[in-house]
Amino acid sequence: MGGRLSSRNQGAGARDLLSRGSGGGIQRRPKLTIQKTISWILGALISASLGGVVVFAQTSGKIRILYVGDSSVTLGAMGAGSNFSYSQSGVQIEVAAEKILNAWRKNPRFEVSYLTGWDALAQFPETPEALHRYDVVLLSDVDSDSLVLYPTERSTHAPMGPNRLKSIREYVRQGGALVMIGGYSTFTGRHNGGNYHGTPVEEALPVNCLAVNDDRMETPEGATVEGKEAQHPILRGIEWAPSPVFNRYNRLEVKKGAEVLASFKETGDPLVVVWTFGKGRSMAFASDIAPHWGAGFQEWKYYQQFWDQALDWLVSR
Repeated sequence: MGGRLSSRNQGAGARDLLSRGSGGGIQRRPKLTIQKTISWILGALISASLGGVVVFAQTSGKIRILYVGDSSVTLGAMGAGSNFSYSQSGVQIEVAAEKILNAWRKNPRFEVSYLTGWDALAQFPETPEALHRYDVVLLSDVDSDSLVLYPTERSTHAPMGPNRLKSIREYVRQGGALVMIGGYSTFTGRHNGGNYHGTPVEEALPVNCLAVNDDRMETPEGATVEGKEAQHPILRGIEWAPSPVFNRYNRLEVKKGAEVLASFKETGDPLVVVWTFGKGRSMAFASDIAPHWGAGFQEWKYYQQFWDQALDWLVSR
């Protein structure tokens, strides 16, 4: 979703009272303080709006997807009459990738599980074994802190738990599939908001994240794309004229041994990069799957075909 700043409630929601542990069991949370109660109420609204608890996919014969991120909360105006009297009006929850998620949900070939950026802190699978419940994991606008850290009640203990960035790397090495999609909070990101440079997740990706404060390339005039490998299974049957148009993207460094499938005409910077890592596969998509970075892309004739074929290739061995 790229262009929106997300207000994250760390682990809040109806799911926080009874949430899944690393082995899929239920863990009871401590008593709620006043602050946590307020967070819980907001989280309950969010949970209800997004359809409740995430269901972990187990269906055989389907491509099991875990999509994480592309979520934002916009709070309305707050009014205060005194130190003891205030009101908050309006909560808007947005999942920018809803178009592609709904298309996959309607397709019997796919089984979709979804986590918001704020729920990832408490609910993202902790071990490679837990991640292997899924055939492919997509990270979009979810920063590395939300995956490597844990909720407050665990962060006050040592150790907190498994390093989930290492778990993602080992999941791919063992045969899983990973996609990182561009945005403010992926790759290096806006003012290093993604912070994936130098992490174990970067090891599994076909690109290096730039060691800079901000990796964005602004293209308000529109950046267009050219395909490089027309016969690759991901691009087969796709025409690039007219090209999808992007408003912004993350600058990336292609690793030796990786394959660039599409790049931006104006700069030559990569858009789609793939490779094999151990027994698994991964893909870097340098712009966004949704508005506003990918507003033109989302309306492209081949949008759905591109993503369906990408998932097919990623999970095939």
